[in-house]
Amino acid sequence: MEERTLVLIKPDGVRSGHIGEIISRFENKNFTIEQLKVTNVTDEKLKQHYFDKVNEPYFPTMSNYMKEGPIVAMVIKGTSVISCVRKISGSTSPAEAAPGTIRGDFGRLWEDGTVRNVMHSSDSVESAEREIKIWFE
Repeated sequence: MEERTLVLIKPDGVRSGHIGEIISRFENKNFTIEQLKVTNVTDEKLKQHYFDKVNEPYFPTMSNYMKEGPIVAMVIKGTSVISCVRKISGSTSPAEAAPGTIRGDFGRLWEDGTVRNVMHSSDSVESAEREIKIWFE
């Protein structure tokens, strides 16, 4: 079944020069990049995107991390794309992400405690459609 998912390459992925390699991993699976843009994160978009985390104690740190620089937002389409992109991405925690995954290869934990995990991907069809509307109005 064809699905769409949102992928955000976060500021650390952009700053480290991994945009092309990350996109290539999805293209190598023959998924379609439907939309792509470089953008800066606003507080409004973050609060919409992470609506369920706004009241968490770590939200300010996460928010500051997401505003460290530009991000790349993409809509990717394909059969079972959500589960496949999440496998390619690896575990949310870079310390637990397997080598060969995006987060396993490019993410890491930092002394300041911020989890810089290179990218975000939607976790369900419902989340994907909600998130796509936030980043691609």
